[in-house]
Amino acid sequence: MTCAARPTYTEIHEWVTEYEKHDRVAHATVHVLRQDDPEHLESGMVAIHLNHGPASISLNVDCERKWTASLSERSGEFPLSGGHLIALGEELFTTGKLCEYLQSRTDGTVNTAPAELS
Repeated sequence: MTCAARPTYTEIHEWVTEYEKHDRVAHATVHVLRQDDPEHLESGMVAIHLNHGPASISLNVDCERKWTASLSERSGEFPLSGGHLIALGEELFTTGKLCEYLQSRTDGTVNTAPAELS
Protein backbone atom coordinates (compact mmCIF):
# COMPACT_ATOMS: atom_id res chain seq x y z
CA MET A 1 0.00 0.00 0.00
CA THR A 2 1.31 3.46 -0.89
CA CYS A 3 1.60 5.85 2.01
CA ALA A 4 1.24 9.43 0.88
CA ALA A 5 2.27 10.74 4.31
CA ARG A 6 5.95 9.93 3.76
CA PRO A 7 8.17 12.91 2.97
CA THR A 8 8.93 13.24 -0.72
CA TYR A 9 12.34 12.86 -2.28
CA THR A 10 12.36 16.63 -2.88
CA GLU A 11 11.59 17.39 0.78
CA ILE A 12 14.26 15.00 2.02
CA HIS A 13 16.82 16.44 -0.39
CA GLU A 14 15.99 19.99 0.74
CA TRP A 15 16.23 19.01 4.42
CA VAL A 16 19.63 17.34 3.98
CA THR A 17 20.88 20.34 1.99
CA GLU A 18 19.69 22.70 4.73
CA TYR A 19 21.26 20.50 7.40
CA GLU A 20 24.60 20.49 5.61
CA LYS A 21 24.64 24.31 5.54
CA HIS A 22 24.92 24.31 9.34
CA ASP A 23 26.18 20.87 10.34
CA ARG A 24 27.60 17.77 8.70
CA VAL A 25 28.12 14.07 9.05
CA ALA A 26 31.78 13.80 10.10
CA HIS A 27 34.16 12.06 7.69
CA ALA A 28 31.30 10.43 5.75
CA THR A 29 29.75 10.90 2.34
CA VAL A 30 25.98 11.57 2.34
CA HIS A 31 23.64 10.91 -0.60
CA VAL A 32 19.90 11.38 -0.97
CA LEU A 33 18.50 8.62 -3.16
CA ARG A 34 15.10 7.84 -4.60
CA GLN A 35 13.32 4.81 -3.17
CA ASP A 36 13.43 1.82 -5.49
CA ASP A 37 10.22 0.39 -4.01
CA PRO A 38 7.54 0.75 -6.72
CA GLU A 39 4.96 1.70 -4.08
CA HIS A 40 7.07 4.59 -2.73
CA LEU A 41 8.79 6.06 -5.79
CA GLU A 42 8.01 9.63 -4.72
CA SER A 43 9.85 9.21 -1.42
CA GLY A 44 13.56 9.05 -0.75
CA MET A 45 16.21 7.77 1.59
CA VAL A 46 19.58 8.95 2.84
CA ALA A 47 22.65 6.78 2.29
CA ILE A 48 25.83 7.39 4.28
CA HIS A 49 29.10 5.73 3.31
CA LEU A 50 31.23 5.45 6.44
CA ASN A 51 34.90 6.06 5.78
CA HIS A 52 36.21 4.71 9.11
CA GLY A 53 34.03 1.67 9.68
CA PRO A 54 32.95 -1.58 8.09
CA ALA A 55 29.43 -0.42 7.19
CA SER A 56 27.18 1.91 5.30
CA ILE A 57 24.09 3.40 6.89
CA SER A 58 20.76 4.08 5.25
CA LEU A 59 18.22 6.38 6.86
CA ASN A 60 14.66 5.50 5.89
CA VAL A 61 11.25 6.84 6.81
CA ASP A 62 8.29 4.48 7.08
CA CYS A 63 4.57 4.97 6.53
CA GLU A 64 4.18 6.03 10.18
CA ARG A 65 6.68 8.83 9.43
CA LYS A 66 9.39 7.41 11.71
CA TRP A 67 13.04 7.57 10.67
CA THR A 68 15.31 4.60 11.37
CA ALA A 69 18.91 3.76 10.56
CA SER A 70 19.97 0.48 9.00
CA LEU A 71 23.59 -0.62 8.97
CA SER A 72 24.88 -2.73 6.08
CA GLU A 73 28.07 -4.46 7.08
CA ARG A 74 31.00 -5.05 4.83
CA SER A 75 32.66 -8.44 4.82
CA GLY A 76 35.94 -9.18 6.52
CA GLU A 77 37.81 -7.73 9.45
CA PHE A 78 38.31 -4.03 9.79
CA PRO A 79 41.11 -3.30 12.29
CA LEU A 80 41.04 0.25 13.63
CA SER A 81 43.66 2.41 15.30
CA GLY A 82 42.58 4.63 18.16
CA GLY A 83 42.27 7.63 15.84
CA HIS A 84 40.14 5.70 13.37
CA LEU A 85 37.95 4.42 16.17
CA ILE A 86 37.37 8.00 17.32
CA ALA A 87 36.57 9.01 13.73
CA LEU A 88 34.09 6.12 13.44
CA GLY A 89 32.41 7.30 16.64
CA GLU A 90 32.13 10.79 15.16
CA GLU A 91 30.58 9.35 11.99
CA LEU A 92 27.99 7.41 14.00
CA PHE A 93 27.23 10.31 16.36
CA THR A 94 26.78 12.83 13.57
CA THR A 95 24.69 10.38 11.51
CA GLY A 96 22.43 10.05 14.55
CA LYS A 97 22.13 13.84 14.70
CA LEU A 98 21.11 13.91 11.03
CA CYS A 99 18.52 11.19 11.67
CA GLU A 100 17.08 13.18 14.59
CA TYR A 101 16.99 16.32 12.44
CA LEU A 102 15.09 14.48 9.69
CA GLN A 103 12.63 13.19 12.29
CA SER A 104 12.09 16.72 13.60
CA ARG A 105 11.50 18.02 10.08
CA THR A 106 9.09 15.17 9.34
CA ASP A 107 7.21 15.87 12.58
CA GLY A 108 7.06 19.55 11.69
CA THR A 109 8.70 20.54 14.96
CA VAL A 110 11.74 22.20 13.33
CA ASN A 111 11.49 24.69 10.51
CA THR A 112 14.92 26.27 10.94
CA ALA A 113 18.60 25.43 10.94
CA PRO A 114 19.80 22.25 12.74
CA ALA A 115 21.92 24.33 15.13
CA GLU A 116 18.67 25.29 16.83
CA LEU A 117 17.73 21.68 17.64
CA SER A 118 19.22 21.62 21.13
